[in-house]
Amino acid sequence: MSHKQTAESFWARVNRGTNHECWGWSGATNSTGYGTVVWHGVHYTTHRVAAWLSGMVETPSRPAHSRDKGHVLHKCDNRRCCNPDHFFLGSFADNMHDAYKKKRKVQPKGEKHANAKLTNDQAEEIRKRYAAGEYQIPLAKEYNVSQRAISLVVRGETYNA
Repeated sequence: MSHKQTAESFWARVNRGTNHECWGWSGATNSTGYGTVVWHGVHYTTHRVAAWLSGMVETPSRPAHSRDKGHVLHKCDNRRCCNPDHFFLGSFADNMHDAYKKKRKVQPKGEKHANAKLTNDQAEEIRKRYAAGEYQIPLAKEYNVSQRAISLVVRGETYNA
């Protein structure tokens, strides 16, 4: 049995309220909690389909490039929300910045940070050596990091113990 997909059939699965309220998707979700729908044989997130149907974006597909400003971001942070009034457009970087700013995504600390150059053990050793009187610049050269990186370690701003 074939099911014809129309704007009406999509919106029928959205619990619409006022423009100020979130409009929850009543169908399936993916592993990260976003609503999903198969639209003409292709899997899409429902907020992208809602943005497309409302004319915000030209396609329900994600932008081809991360720098494109066609990513659909939620003001409300409700992953099931399909209310176009709750969306804004931005790049992938804008989306990540928004997620960190709103504490939806947390950057790992210490050696688990994506840009870590030291291990937690090295940071502890640096703190001990600095407390014993060693200087930051020689430590920085030895560990192949900047003096600022050493300063942040010894002040406990990175690689917190």
